Amino acid sequence: MPEHKLKKGIDFINGIKELGTLLDYHVQLETPVSSEKENSPAVDIAWFKEENQKFPLFIFEVESTASNGMTYNPMKVFSKRNEQFEKPLFFFQVVLKGGQESSRIEDLKNQFGNYNYRIYRTSKTEEEKLVLDILEQHRRLSQDLNIVGLLNYLIDAIWLKIDINQISDHIIKLEFEKNSGELLNSFITLCCTYNDFIPLTVGLLKNIHTDFFSNQNKVNYKTYIGNTWCFPIHLGIIYSSTNDLYTKEKVCNQLKYWQEKNSYMSMIGPHFGLNRDYDDFLIWYSGGLFGLLSFLFYDNIEMREYFANELFKIIDKSSKDYKIINLMWILHIIPISDSGKKLFQKAKKEITKIKAFSFDSFVNPPFSNADEEWIEEYKTKKDSFPDYENYIKVINSKTEKSGNEKIRITCEFLINEFISDEMINSIT
Repeated sequence: MPEHKLKKGIDFINGIKELGTLLDYHVQLETPVSSEKENSPAVDIAWFKEENQKFPLFIFEVESTASNGMTYNPMKVFSKRNEQFEKPLFFFQVVLKGGQESSRIEDLKNQFGNYNYRIYRTSKTEEEKLVLDILEQHRRLSQDLNIVGLLNYLIDAIWLKIDINQISDHIIKLEFEKNSGELLNSFITLCCTYNDFIPLTVGLLKNIHTDFFSNQNKVNYKTYIGNTWCFPIHLGIIYSSTNDLYTKEKVCNQLKYWQEKNSYMSMIGPHFGLNRDYDDFLIWYSGGLFGLLSFLFYDNIEMREYFANELFKIIDKSSKDYKIINLMWILHIIPISDSGKKLFQKAKKEITKIKAFSFDSFVNPPFSNADEEWIEEYKTKKDSFPDYENYIKVINSKTEKSGNEKIRITCEFLINEFISDEMINSIT
């Protein structure tokens, strides 16, 4: 077949080529259908499972218009004996212009519809159906899919008219990455950049956390916080995503059940001596984790008091120096309320015993990025500790973020091993 010269045809062929490469196929353009003839007719695009395989799995023919010549393109493949050219797993034929009412389209459907063949008309915006069908055919071969790479590519693909949410739903329904746990991790990653993925991702989380025990097998984060402490964070995301009071109450009960009854001891508590990793978590991470949860449950005074009291249990059992980071975080967790004022006074009493205070560390406390040197540096600071009225002014100086913005920020904590100062500042 002659090569395409119009820009639309070239762009579409290059797009299919890039899509095939992204799906981990070996892609060839202008692939001959017969090795025996020197001037053998060729197909526009062929996807092979691996390089050097003789016959392609998928074939794509891109037609500029619904012309008489288009009828020959499937014929040159399906008319061959299997010995000459094995039939592909699927044959995709795309018409870029016209064809809405063309009898040629119907004739092709009637002639080759019994084969693994389908025709698509971009003039009827059937590009989305093309992508959905490609994914279905790919799923017949593999459950592996670079979800982040694929959806990022499709969002920027100007050669396609698609609804990215429809594509995302299809990926979920086809159960890609079913056994690897990468599905949720991928959509959490996408939420860091695109708010459009948040409703779908929240739906995934609700399916995982349908009961008090959840299905943690569906989760595979690459970070310490994500891999170890995703359960309460997921619940916080669900809480932030809804105004439904029943859902909010259920989530609060689930979180308390997880914290108090999921094991023979509390999940986050003053259990020093279990192992070195857990001790390090209590000292360097636990305040930040409760701070992140308080950020997600910000409008719930009862839950913030709950988090503060759970963190005080750890502070009360910690040595003086190792109280510092958690005391900085508790100042961001306690609510502005009568009971919160009592918690403030308790925190002030503990900080007074340390005989040091850093206003900068209060405003921007460390989240896993502190060490013994940081503690020694903190102990040299002699800033004035604010009274309750000035403390309220500092806390109220920050504008509460919307539900979607909270979720986007929280997703960054789940997928990034390094917690930056900017991330910490966004939740305090």
